Order: sequence, then C-alpha cells, then structure tokens
Amino acid sequence: MKTTKTFIALLLMIFISGASLAQNNQKESKVNQRTFTGITGQAIKESSEVNNVEKLIEEISNEIYKEKLVAADAGSLSYMLNNKEFIINGVVQKPEIHLRYMNKYIKKNTKWNICKNYKIK
Repeated sequence: MKTTKTFIALLLMIFISGASLAQNNQKESKVNQRTFTGITGQAIKESSEVNNVEKLIEEISNEIYKEKLVAADAGSLSYMLNNKEFIINGVVQKPEIHLRYMNKYIKKNTKWNICKNYKIK
C-alpha cells in the first residue's frame, strides 16, 4: 500500500514537471516569434509588385475566402506562400492548391515569400 502511494506520488511529480516544461517551451517559442506581413525574397526590386504589396496581399486573401479555403468568420487570416509550400492558418495546403497560387502570384525564377500575419521564429 505504501509502495503504491509512493509510486502514484512519483508519477504525479513527473507529470507536473513535464507539464511545466511544456509551458515554458511554449512561452519561449512565442517570445521568439514575429508576425510578418509582406513580401521577402530574391528579385523583388525588379518587380512592379513591390509597389503594390498591400493590393497583392489583399487579392490573395480575397481569393482564399472566395475559394472557401478558410471560412470568412474563422477569425484572423494568416498565410505564407512560396515556391515550396502554401500554409493557411497553420495548415499546409494540397499540392494542387499550392501550384495554382504559386503560378498566379510567385513570379518565375524568384524565391519569394508572400506572407500575411505569418508567425516567423
């Protein structure tokens, strides 16, 4: 009986310690995150889109809502589109969706990141 109580107490201590560590890691990762809206990448200076960043981001946002990739009442929208992936509100989109947006918004032979409210570490 005493051994069982000791074992249970030990398990609780381990569980509490693990939960505390997880919370600390979460706090640290949030502190190191930044939210970015804009375009970064190679060959931006040569592009006319640089002068219309807000318009481009708004156009992509409207298309996301129009295609119902996110519900209009889902709260804030965040996304990141580049040559490798398209992430909307933390969800990696299917390859066919990524390809469609990439072909429309990422210029050939550029390495752009188009972001709206995207959290960066």
